[in-house]
Formats: sequence, C-alpha cells, structure tokens
Amino acid sequence: MAGKLHVHFNDRDFRHVQLARTADPIWEAILGLHVAYTPAPRLPARLRPWHRRARHRLQQHDLRRTCRFVNGIAPADARYFPDFLTPAESEDGITAALRTLRATPATRLAREIRLAARHRPLPSWTRRLAAGDRTVLADLADALHHLHHHLVAPDWSEIEATVAADRARQLEALETGLPAVLATLEPFTWTDPVLTAPYPVDSTLHLHGRGLRLIPSYFCHTTPVALADPGLPPVVVHPVRRHPAPPATTGPTPRRHTALAALLGTSRARILAALTPTPAPATTGGIAARLGMPASSVSGHLTVLRRAGLAESERAGPHVVHRLTARGRHLLDG
Repeated sequence: MAGKLHVHFNDRDFRHVQLARTADPIWEAILGLHVAYTPAPRLPARLRPWHRRARHRLQQHDLRRTCRFVNGIAPADARYFPDFLTPAESEDGITAALRTLRATPATRLAREIRLAARHRPLPSWTRRLAAGDRTVLADLADALHHLHHHLVAPDWSEIEATVAADRARQLEALETGLPAVLATLEPFTWTDPVLTAPYPVDSTLHLHGRGLRLIPSYFCHTTPVALADPGLPPVVVHPVRRHPAPPATTGPTPRRHTALAALLGTSRARILAALTPTPAPATTGGIAARLGMPASSVSGHLTVLRRAGLAESERAGPHVVHRLTARGRHLLDG
C-alpha cells in the first residue's frame, strides 16, 4: 500500500464522533460494485462467497450495463470518486440518499468532476454532468438505485446483520471510552491523538473540532475510504471487523447438538447454542452474522425460543440483548 491516512483528533472531536446506526445503502452499493469487479484472490475470504453470487447476477445484461455506467465515475481502483455520490442522507435510506443526489448543485458537480478528471480519464457523459445536465444526474441516480436493488439488496439481511454486530462491539468498547472504540477499528492503528491506516495515497485529515462519522461497511476491505472535500463533515468508511472463531469448548457436544437439532430443528438449535455467554452481547444482528443467517430468520426463531421459556430478551440502549434462561441452559448442558 503506497500511502497512509492520518486522522488528527483534538479534545473537542471526541465529543462529536458519530457511530453509524446501520448499514449505509449508497456506500454499500458502490463498494459492492467494487467487490464484484475485483478478482476473487484479492478479496478477503469473507467476501468471496458474495463475489460468486454477484458474478452470477452480473450475467443479466441490464445490470452489467448499469455497473459499467456507475463504474465510469466511481471505479474500484480510483484514488478519488466524487463525494456527491455518497450523501450523508443515505443514513436515512436509499430514497433519501437519491433525493439528495438528484438535488446536487451544479457548482458542486462541476468542482468534483474536475477533481476526478485530474486523477484519470472520465467517460464523455461526465462532461455533460459537469455542465449541470440534470438528465444525466437523474440517470446516475437511477443507476445507483438499480445497482443497489439488483446487486446488493438480495443480501441486505446479511449485510445489516454483519454491520449490526460490528456496531454492537463498538458500543461495548465505548463503555470504556472512545479511544477503546478507535483502537478496535480495522485496519487502523490508534496512537493518541492520531488514527492511522493504509491508504492509496498519503492523506492527512485534521478534524478541527468537527468530530468524525464512522461508517462500518460490509464491502469495504483492505483500506478505509474518507471523503476528500475538507469542507464536508468528516466521514470515514471502514471494514467491519472479522468475527473471532468461538471457543472450541462453547456450546453442546456434537452428540448433544444432534439431539437438540432433532428436538428443536437445526437452525433453532444453533441459535440456542449461540446464546451461551460471549464477550459481545448477543444481539439479533450479532447472532445472524455469527451464524450466517438472515436477521429476520434469527428474530423469528428467538420468538419461539422465548415462548418456550428457553431464552429471554431485554432492551439495552438501542439494542435488544438475548440470553439463555435457566431452562435453556439446562437443555444445552444436558
């Protein structure tokens, strides 16, 4: 990796750090596109199954054409792509994000397209976009919506669950202070007061009391992504943390697990075993990410386990945390 990203904090910045509430649909759409066009050997192991599914989806002609269009302005190997493509309103959903994108002022379009053109040749249609052509801007917004809907949305439950598990770990670390959260971010190194990570180029971001919005991303890998415009609220998108393997002694023995699966069903038995105490609280998203199951399915199974008196749930801040009851523990332990 050629460079480093250095993010400089001061005392005021610690009071204004924001942790994204959920997966960001626009960032995931663009970074998912990058993953789809990255050779599988260059991807972390966790993304290779999704890469195979994405390559199958790209056999659809309309989706390939959409990807080529978006890739023209935001390719995977770009040192910079325009910041207007990833509006902050995306935290409120894809509709809010695209509404903001369609309203991007012409002056900003021109400025950011010019900046992108300094780094690489751009498709000819971007000249019309830089001139403020609203039809081209609408086409770009429609392409991002199509990309999200057909490439990324089929796996949205898994994406949300993985990001939710990462956020749960961040909130747990936050109990001992923000530096503990910064120390957990991959691939960053925290040396007070500077957060450092590998980056395509050398870049320094001084927060100057504005704080920082941290967005964990399912598709971000290897290096983080930061907004380039120093006039915008600072944002850093970072990879979700790898999930540690559960201890070998956790949960029922293989024979016991087989018996539980026969009694409860395989999925429900796995979820019950996942409620054994771990360092991170057992949230729906966290369990779904650990087991590779849709969050909606995990939620349904947890409802059944609660009704059977095997699990209990309670709200802890923004999350619902699940744990075994004495009856559930007795069933697992045999």
